[in-house]
Amino acid sequence: MTPIKDFSKFKILVIGDIMLDKHIYGEVNRISPEAPVPVLKVERESYNPGGAANVADNLISLGVKTYLAGTIGNDEQGRILLDILNKKTIDTSCVINISKPTIQKIRGLSHLRSEVHQHLIRIDYEDNSNISEEDENKLFNLINGLIGEIDGIILSDYAKGTLTKELLRNIIELAKRNNKLITADCKPINIELYKNVDLLKPNKKEAIEMTLTKDLEKAGKILSEKLNSNIVITEGSDGCTLFEKNKNPVKIQAVNKKFQDVAGAGDAFLSVLTVMVLSTSNFEESVELANRAANIVVNEPGVTTITKEKLERNFINEIKIVPKEWGEEQWLVNNEKYCGKRMFIRKGFYCSYHKHKIKEETFYILEGELELIHEGRYFILKQGEIFHIKPNEYHSFRALKDTTFFEFSTQHFDEDNYRLTKSNHGTHEQWKKEINETSKS
Repeated sequence: MTPIKDFSKFKILVIGDIMLDKHIYGEVNRISPEAPVPVLKVERESYNPGGAANVADNLISLGVKTYLAGTIGNDEQGRILLDILNKKTIDTSCVINISKPTIQKIRGLSHLRSEVHQHLIRIDYEDNSNISEEDENKLFNLINGLIGEIDGIILSDYAKGTLTKELLRNIIELAKRNNKLITADCKPINIELYKNVDLLKPNKKEAIEMTLTKDLEKAGKILSEKLNSNIVITEGSDGCTLFEKNKNPVKIQAVNKKFQDVAGAGDAFLSVLTVMVLSTSNFEESVELANRAANIVVNEPGVTTITKEKLERNFINEIKIVPKEWGEEQWLVNNEKYCGKRMFIRKGFYCSYHKHKIKEETFYILEGELELIHEGRYFILKQGEIFHIKPNEYHSFRALKDTTFFEFSTQHFDEDNYRLTKSNHGTHEQWKKEINETSKS
């Protein structure tokens, strides 16, 4: 079986509660004198699509032609989100402005380690009331006009008022009438509205709440019969279970049980699952790949998207991938004789100023361009160039372009890494200043 298909030929419409995620990153080094709470000194902020928009973001990252339907407010948050979606080439022609404000979730995160952040607080801006009948009709008319263009629909329901009872009934009937695949993820409060979808994906907690039984096998069968649907129950580190209509349940184990951050895993799972069902019509194969996608996402910090390249690397090579604030490391080999890594660093990011007392390294630039500070001297490394670093030599690299390079070295030990600064994102001047100030102290 070829696990990864060409997804670019498929067109999928995501319908649901559209959100804007804002992340505020910083450092905590004191407690507020006003109350016993940490003070987050802000270093940078980022915005990302959330809710149904994150499902769309995963699909576009997989190469799928992606459409998004839902509502945003006539506010600054809505304009920020629409700008992000358009830059990602997600079709927003079925996104309408309404009187309710754009749903926004703000997360405050502090440094725990260079590639890991501690989640301190979440602030939600939302109005969970149902959209008006007028907005409901406007949204359905836009969806109805697009139905002939698409191959499938994903319903992403966070119970925030977009997917009303009448709108859901009309969408499911429309999909069935036009022979379009329709998959869904919903909150337990709305479960009665999802009868006849082709596939529903609750997590373990939701399935228990939906059926009032702690027996997952019984819960899956109840949901499948009640909704006339195929069911996949995701179970975190225990993998997932597929309840295909008129078949015995199939248990699929998690690939990796050590999770770094579960945020966004469900969206990645549903995105891969839907496009794989379109591609293969085989539910078991589709769930296996979706399970693998979720395992990749939970081992990356923050809400991240799945890509076809990540799936291919993970499926074919089983290479250990270590996410970094500046990009990622792919560990090709690390034994008593040598270590080999394939590194990717994003433009404008730089690693810590560090050294190894034992490890000796050679860098080869595969593509892109790096600037390097080595023992106080400054270098530019371009495609095809090599740089050698001996033990006890401090160094740091910063990407002038998105850059991929190989690191060949003697055996790597985590305890052999001595850092003077932290990895970060910033200008050439900021990078040099941090190193110079630390070196003098």
